[in-house]
Amino acid sequence: MGIASLMRPVRALARVLGAGNDELFGPEERSRQIKLASFIGAVVGLPFAFHNLFVSGLLVVGTIELLAVTLLLLPAAILAHRQSALDLAEGMILLAGLAIFGILIVYRGVQGTGLFWGFVFPFLAFFLKGQRRGWWYSTAFIVLVALHFFSWHKYLPFAYRYTTSFSVHYLEVLCGFTVIASGFNLLRTRFEEKLQERVTERTAAAKAYLEQLQYQATHDVLTGLPNRIELVTRLKSEIERASAQAKGLAVCNLLVQRLHELGNVLGNAGADKLLLAIADQLKATVQDRGMLARTRRDEFVVVYWLDQPTLDQQRLHKLIEQRQVSVQVQGYTLRVEFTVGVSACPQHSSDADVLLRQAEQSMLQARKSELPWMLYDAAQEQIFQRHHLLFGRMCEALERSQFELYLQPQVDMTTGHVIGAEALTRWTDPVEGSISPAVFIPIAEESGLIGPLTDWLVRRCMAESARWLKDGLHLHLSINISAMTLLSPGLVENLQASVQEFQVSADLFNLEITESCFIASPERSLEVMHQLRNLGFKLSIDDFGTGFSSLSYLKNMPIHELKIDQAFVRSLLSESGDQAIVASTINLAHNLGLRVVAEGIEDDPTARWLAQQRCDIGQGYWFARPMPADAFMALAMSHRPLPVESLLTEEA
Repeated sequence: MGIASLMRPVRALARVLGAGNDELFGPEERSRQIKLASFIGAVVGLPFAFHNLFVSGLLVVGTIELLAVTLLLLPAAILAHRQSALDLAEGMILLAGLAIFGILIVYRGVQGTGLFWGFVFPFLAFFLKGQRRGWWYSTAFIVLVALHFFSWHKYLPFAYRYTTSFSVHYLEVLCGFTVIASGFNLLRTRFEEKLQERVTERTAAAKAYLEQLQYQATHDVLTGLPNRIELVTRLKSEIERASAQAKGLAVCNLLVQRLHELGNVLGNAGADKLLLAIADQLKATVQDRGMLARTRRDEFVVVYWLDQPTLDQQRLHKLIEQRQVSVQVQGYTLRVEFTVGVSACPQHSSDADVLLRQAEQSMLQARKSELPWMLYDAAQEQIFQRHHLLFGRMCEALERSQFELYLQPQVDMTTGHVIGAEALTRWTDPVEGSISPAVFIPIAEESGLIGPLTDWLVRRCMAESARWLKDGLHLHLSINISAMTLLSPGLVENLQASVQEFQVSADLFNLEITESCFIASPERSLEVMHQLRNLGFKLSIDDFGTGFSSLSYLKNMPIHELKIDQAFVRSLLSESGDQAIVASTINLAHNLGLRVVAEGIEDDPTARWLAQQRCDIGQGYWFARPMPADAFMALAMSHRPLPVESLLTEEA
């Protein structure tokens, strides 16, 4: 402890003297210091030089000061711009200081004030040359002053004669100022060193933070895999490499099936562990045959390297067969499957963004088609693009009321009279013209527009029914209700509000529900159907015979009608199996107290056969095609029987 205490002042003295430290600043800092010292010296020196030129006895002092400024200080400022001339520039400034302060000491200046300027030299030396070399130049200046005081002045008749006592005191003060200048310079140096250390630390921290941000910007935080941004960059490089080597790439977009459901069961932490386990399994599967990235929460992308430019679908099929992985999460063994979309380079594209888009589109098509995987198909892309284009136009069509209500008459198979109609939606697009319901209805169902479209159809039908009632027509209207619409929360309330708004009776409307409504949520579907029946609406099972679940619920359904799908009706006379199905359906419905509607009747023999089987209602081109609401109203107002009456007469 004692030795350490003794060493502190020794180390402090060593720092003051600059021992072991040649702390010349960098070129830029030295250049700035030279310019600053030259500027200050010129600003201070020139006025004093011109002043001393006109003071009696100081002409030599003013001349030397003027020469020092013009020949040494100003050129030093110019040389400061050249790194190779920095030493010369510093020497010129110190020489100018020595000349100016020296001549002031020799001549004493005005009333002895020139001596004070000599105290500036140590500060200048330490400022320019640093701690260790500053001592060299300051000590040399002190020695020169002492030699002048005690020796050289004898040989200079024009020099001022100082007393010995004054000379000793001046040298003592000069030494004191030298120590002070050394201390100030040491503090300045240490401050700049600490500042530089802090800047270095902050720069390192900022660099590390920037690197972290760059990593996070290009990698998935959870799995550490490259994200889409990094994948595009790497894929571009791989495309260039494959092109140079005449090889190919297969880009596979993998969608994790049921991830949302599994996440709800496992919780957030469990879902993260599941994704980590899936990533590990995929890494093990891919190995050195390609690269792996995570582009969305439930999507991964694998890029396989191919030995040839063309895609070997058999080999690819073997790779994709491994799309099912088994992972352990929270003590459970989970089987995870993927829906895969594939694009190939250069077969489909040589652009990274395009390849990724094509693979993603293929995956979406595979999911829509309920297939395990699908290879990119340009024709499918056109369908995909048209799908989304029509979706946008449908939104505009709803806002601008571009949809139209068409009605297809429904005929009593006994009398031939029109007893109602099925409401159909027609769309004439300003760009493409008439667009088939077979095209836009599936888009509406997939996109969620079926709800607003059904709301429009319901209101339009009820307004039309109110118009009929004013003209004395009591006809029913059949309205198709999709599975999605049936299960929507506001259906019952919206229907009830519309009935009240248009002041019509609910029993005039027959809501046609497809059998698919009972596949996803049979209990909820039955509940909604009972609510609608309680409001007075009539219910019908549309496309009966094409579903898989309604027979077990048929006896409990609050329905009054079965509608035979046109697929059975159109081939009725040529397929004995269809005849058996239709006949049994009619008998089943009548035994249950239900009426039967047959749609798709396109000729007289089919209508005759259905009438003989006691089918209640007919609908199809044989009777009338779908028509605008005004045309249907004119037909209904004519009370003209349709062709079924003739075949009933012949049968009698």
